[in-house]
Amino acid sequence: MAIRSPDAVTTVAPDTFRFPPSLATYDVSIPDYFRANASISGLIVGAVVFSGDHVLLIQRAASDFSPLMWEIPGGTCEAQRDATVLHALARELREETGLHLHSIKKLIDEVDFGDDRNPGFTWRKVAFEVEVEEGHGLVPAENMDAMTAAVKLDPNEHQDWGWASKREVEQETWARGPLRSMDLQHATILAAFSNKA
Repeated sequence: MAIRSPDAVTTVAPDTFRFPPSLATYDVSIPDYFRANASISGLIVGAVVFSGDHVLLIQRAASDFSPLMWEIPGGTCEAQRDATVLHALARELREETGLHLHSIKKLIDEVDFGDDRNPGFTWRKVAFEVEVEEGHGLVPAENMDAMTAAVKLDPNEHQDWGWASKREVEQETWARGPLRSMDLQHATILAAFSNKA
């Protein structure tokens, strides 16, 4: 998969995605990112996907860590699989939702946190607002329909998904029932709504 800054391409092939020059810090290999950020032990990326005034959330499987919690698509960067941090974002988005990264719009947040199961281990979670190929360039209603038709979950990791409004996230409830997220996820989702491009 090739990536290009917006200035480098005028069209986007299926195996490319765009990102602004301000995100060049993440256009580095995973080992290089760790060398430049020696205080962290693990790196997680997250993709915030909007359609109009709703965000795509996926629900963790009942058998997984933090069961039944709602979150944005994302996961751990893997040096042996991901050419760069941004490639990890594209891979995790595709693996968790079946959606294909079109462009990275901006950084939402970058948060360091400890691991209760592994004292001394520090994770960094980096979340980006993204656009996906499915539905790109369509009006909001058609955009949501195109993405909705394309979402495919891995049942070993996630069991449900949906589109949530800011109010639903704030109130932690929607028509389906509770909309609970881990604290870091909740903060990221609300930050994404506040800073929506």
